[in-house]
Amino acid sequence: MVTKTLTGIMRVHGKPKEKAAPLLPEHLMRIIDHLSAQSTLIAYRDSALLQLGFLGAFRRSELVSLQVEDLDWQTEGIEIQIKKSKTDQLNAGQYCVIPNGNAQLCAVRALKIWLEKSGINSGAIFRRIHRGNHVSELGMTAESINTILKNYAKMVGIENAAQFSSHSMRRGLATTASRDGVSLPAIMRQGRWKQVSTVMEYIEAAQRFEENAAGQVLQKMPQNTD
Repeated sequence: MVTKTLTGIMRVHGKPKEKAAPLLPEHLMRIIDHLSAQSTLIAYRDSALLQLGFLGAFRRSELVSLQVEDLDWQTEGIEIQIKKSKTDQLNAGQYCVIPNGNAQLCAVRALKIWLEKSGINSGAIFRRIHRGNHVSELGMTAESINTILKNYAKMVGIENAAQFSSHSMRRGLATTASRDGVSLPAIMRQGRWKQVSTVMEYIEAAQRFEENAAGQVLQKMPQNTD
């Protein structure tokens, strides 16, 4: 009876789930270019935060929980241990590898700069910054990442900035990787996804205009030359 009642309520009052717009590399590069023109602790922190969040497909809770002790610097990049995650209920620990980037995007370089400029050598990586460029001992809140990304997206003139949230980074990595021909297992491994259906939802949403039945019909129709 309870199940039937809840189902009935959903039929009457249910509505489509709101989804964050994907943050694409071209969006991220515009934001990073904006931050690169500044020489403030906030700019250094946010550049590292957003690049790492995108390339590692991090959840916001994972980002704010990262500690310096979780980093293993290697020649090819960084191996990061994620001690707690939504898909790791037993807290067995998961790993995410961030390779060295290029001249435009490099989370490894951005993270090194942030840690050097802030003087952080242990504890929380991403911390609050008070007036006077004072770096707090307290880590950032997960909710603040939504605000940071959305504000920068608006600053650089991204049209759908209002639709961005911290989840846009995960969605954007999956969307971009699929577009670039990365295999599904590799995408799932980078984002630590357990359910294929979740990743496929992101990929299919980005490919709705590709191999579209209506689009192919329109292409085959004779063109009016009058």
